Amino acid sequence: MMEPPAPDLVGNPSLPEPLPWRREVPVPSSPDASPVASPTAVGRGSESGAAARSSSASSSSSGRLGEPRRLYKVWPSKNTFRCGGALVMGGEEECPVIRGTGWSWANCFNWTCILVPSGIFFTVALPYFWKNFVGIPLAVISLFATTVSFLCLTCCSDPGIIPRRSVILATDCTETLTEVLGYNPLGIGQPVHKRNVDCERMVPVELAGRGYVWCHTCEIIRPPRASHCAECDNCVLRFDHHCPFVNNCVGQRNYRFFIGFTTSVCCLAITVLPSLAWFFLAGSSDSAMKSELMPEVRIIVIVLAALAALPALLLAGLWVYHLYLISQGKTTKEHLKGRKPIQGLMDEPTLCAPRGPQLFDQFAWVRKTDAGKLIPV
Repeated sequence: MMEPPAPDLVGNPSLPEPLPWRREVPVPSSPDASPVASPTAVGRGSESGAAARSSSASSSSSGRLGEPRRLYKVWPSKNTFRCGGALVMGGEEECPVIRGTGWSWANCFNWTCILVPSGIFFTVALPYFWKNFVGIPLAVISLFATTVSFLCLTCCSDPGIIPRRSVILATDCTETLTEVLGYNPLGIGQPVHKRNVDCERMVPVELAGRGYVWCHTCEIIRPPRASHCAECDNCVLRFDHHCPFVNNCVGQRNYRFFIGFTTSVCCLAITVLPSLAWFFLAGSSDSAMKSELMPEVRIIVIVLAALAALPALLLAGLWVYHLYLISQGKTTKEHLKGRKPIQGLMDEPTLCAPRGPQLFDQFAWVRKTDAGKLIPV
């Protein structure tokens, strides 16, 4: 007697936020044990799954397979992941404090310009203003919390990374990416690693006419407003610029955090610096030491105010510049390169457009061969 056919476990993949293709894989109990993929994994039985399996077979024949690991531990570009993969930071090779830590000197300078003046205000001037002008301490506390929150979100969130070809095949998420992006990022066929040939072969004619281009580094098709960041070595959706002061790219998914940071830090500087100047030069008139220390204090305050005011003025100029870009619906790169807008492309705003879901799952299980290739588990 024939057994009834097994039910179809694949179906049409759903798109829950923010990681629609996450595959839950149990942690191996021993070094020799391999995790088993869930039967409901997206893309099971698809063409992308077949390509990934063929890639796995070819890779296993060319090099020894490594143990299954989370994707963020073998991420192929320059990004740094912290807190168990929850935080995504950019590449810091332009001026690293300690290489591989995710901290750059520019980022440390940024934090110093925020924490030092605010720390002086909280430890020295806060009691005086709380007693005489309670509104100023409340404003400083609120602006400081807002500034630090937006800075952390800008530094440690995904800017809109489009996973490269090896990551897409290793995590078997081609179908989901095609549905989210509206096109197949892998293109047509297989790349031959020749710039002129791949530009014409891999991108469909209808996409090329709308500004989609082939990235030779990531080996994917990227949308017209996306760009490849050399510092992070990734393609980023609606790429604005790479900011060393936040040690991350600024793109579609964290641009509003960046604008929130620049706005709040300008307000913080306008509140803290004049308050400190008032406290040291006029507010502490009841101090017995004022007459003796006034010349020294005045010189110190003038020097510190000048040092703190210069970054504040530069940041205010950056904030005004981005307000102009927002009004024009352009990114920094589009404005500096003088790119002509494609018809209908600039209708999408840079600030109020949807962030969209994250396009990769850093917690997916993959293997890495001795040759450095990523293959599915």
